[in-house]
Amino acid sequence: MVKIYEVKNLYFSYGKNQVLKDINTEILKGEFVGIVGPNGSGKTTFLKILAKILFYEKGVVLYKGKDIKKINNIDYARQVGYLPSEIKFTFELKVIDFLIFGFFPYTGRFGKEDKEAIRQISEKLNIKEFLNKKITQLSEGEKQRIYIGQILVQNPEVILLDEPTSHLDIGYQFSILDILKDLNLKGITIISIFHDLNLASNYCTKILLFKEGEIYKSGSTEEVLTYKNIEEVYNTRVLVYKNPFTEKINVFGIPNYILKSNKNLQSDN
Repeated sequence: MVKIYEVKNLYFSYGKNQVLKDINTEILKGEFVGIVGPNGSGKTTFLKILAKILFYEKGVVLYKGKDIKKINNIDYARQVGYLPSEIKFTFELKVIDFLIFGFFPYTGRFGKEDKEAIRQISEKLNIKEFLNKKITQLSEGEKQRIYIGQILVQNPEVILLDEPTSHLDIGYQFSILDILKDLNLKGITIISIFHDLNLASNYCTKILLFKEGEIYKSGSTEEVLTYKNIEEVYNTRVLVYKNPFTEKINVFGIPNYILKSNKNLQSDN
């Protein structure tokens, strides 16, 4: 399999605050990678390094065998799309204009081909009716589809996302992740941060579990999302089982007040 990213002995600090420590991992072409872990464990910092937004002081990050620091930003943007956890608009912008910004890495490629690409992406994401609306008029779920639409206009090989389902109801969560999974099954490598372990389990082929700036465990969902790993990293009691319908790992958190009142739950799972 083709290695998309190779990360070796990666360190990163904000001033004197060490955020990432000795990160080592590989991400292969076509994987759907979920990055999980408690708040402040280094997930977003790691994703921003892959997106070339932050630059590390020690270690090596290779993209398809090349030092990421030496890759031209425009060339990189043609291959890697990035969606942050939040996008703020300081002025009114139509959806169609926002999508057109996705062509920025391909300066000079405006015209019929681009209009056709926008038409196809709009139909795929079911956003055609929004094209002449202002983004501020849309719901959070609709906005998220628009954001993914701009990434697709870039036609990337890799998509990086920071909590793409945050602030979305369950219907939109599945809608957005189904779109991403469909892209993944067609060969696009997806790397996404998740807070919801069950969503990560249902959609990801590989999990990176972060704890205090390090990768505590990496591997398949079955290897990583065990009750011992989760309880150690999140410092909370959980029940982990295989869903009989999806055959995916499910994680059920046990509230402390229930734990205290149930003697059967006070012993190890």
